[in-house]
Amino acid sequence: MRKRMTTFYLETYGCSLNTADSDLAVGRLTALGHKQTNLEEAAILIVNTCGVKEPTEDRIVHRLRQLSKLDLPLIIIGCLPKISYDRVIDAAPQYAAILGPQSIESLGHIFDRVVSGERGIIHLESDNGSKLRFYQGPPDTTICTIPICEGCLGACAYCAVRFARGAVRSHSINEIVEVVTRSIHLGYHEIRLTSQDAGVFGADTGENLVDLLAALDKLPGEHRFRLGMFNPNLVLDSIDEIAEIMSSTHFFRFFHVPLQTGSDSLLQAMNRRYTLADWKDIVSRIRSRMPDATIATDIIVGFPGESDSDFEQTLDVITEIRPEVVNISKYGDRPNTAASKSKHKVDTQIKKNRSRKLSRLVETLSHQSNKSWIGWTGFVLVTEPAPRGGTLTRTESYKPIILKEPLSPGTYVNIEVISSEQTHLLGEIITAS
Repeated sequence: MRKRMTTFYLETYGCSLNTADSDLAVGRLTALGHKQTNLEEAAILIVNTCGVKEPTEDRIVHRLRQLSKLDLPLIIIGCLPKISYDRVIDAAPQYAAILGPQSIESLGHIFDRVVSGERGIIHLESDNGSKLRFYQGPPDTTICTIPICEGCLGACAYCAVRFARGAVRSHSINEIVEVVTRSIHLGYHEIRLTSQDAGVFGADTGENLVDLLAALDKLPGEHRFRLGMFNPNLVLDSIDEIAEIMSSTHFFRFFHVPLQTGSDSLLQAMNRRYTLADWKDIVSRIRSRMPDATIATDIIVGFPGESDSDFEQTLDVITEIRPEVVNISKYGDRPNTAASKSKHKVDTQIKKNRSRKLSRLVETLSHQSNKSWIGWTGFVLVTEPAPRGGTLTRTESYKPIILKEPLSPGTYVNIEVISSEQTHLLGEIITAS
């Protein structure tokens, strides 16, 4: 007997890997004949959760409480159940089902059990096989996010995500190429390659990131790939090859290389497994090949034991290296991590003050960098409508430039940068192509 189509609403929190997981979940349920819809028309609610930071967890817990009041079956998936299980249960005691982040295949039959009226299902185990086979790109956009692997090889003192994602699980190069090829044919132009750490790709399969990027570079088309984050220690031996491949027009010259702190003693306390010199070496080797590359990095302010001197070292390296993007986070305890048990916590007000000081420095450097782009001309890829009107475009180095004209995503236009803001540039069209 044919199953009845059921509508569902899906809400996603967290990183690009979670975004990709939501696309996989939609693909899985759509293949079974179900339909994604808005909150008002849904018969079943799904929340894909994140547990990387406490503020995000708090926001999700609040949302679960709200959705629990709607008297609709609520399915909770993602990382948070494996990081803060008790808070999830407390927020939504009448849950229909709770699944871990590696349970996309199981989501299919569990969804059907929920439709049939079953409640209180818990499935935190990982499924066997590759969930990438369920991939379905998002509608009404030319941007898609494709996972290449998940899990990590690290044991960072502050991170709880590794408890949820576990050991490295890489998709094969052949499977990724197949999914990417299909995405190109469907009209996606900005293809984001996501993972917890791209540097671990293939650690479990014998393949490697260099070979993956080389295989993807051979695919014809006017698309561009944006590679996700990699930790410095895992690419020290291969960064020259990675940079060479990514100098191709098929790749945005965008490199996300987290630093976390400018202090070697804190890097050791964090169990980051690289030194400041390693990080600077990676950045130097990228910029020697691509001077216009965008370097994105992450900084944690107020990690337990951070002294004034440690923080000043962070300010110094940001001033010296001037990364184009700096993501700043105030340290917060995560469950069952080594750092959460530290007796050397930094005072909350000190963390706030340091965060403000670093943010002001980054704002100043961003203003200076953006002003230097005024007068630049070149072709940019139209990616999506800008948040406040007009169109968002990207240069080869992933620099955001907003044009006032409404343009079709996926096209290329020749523009001139006419002014700058802190977070983006403003441009005018010269000619279209």
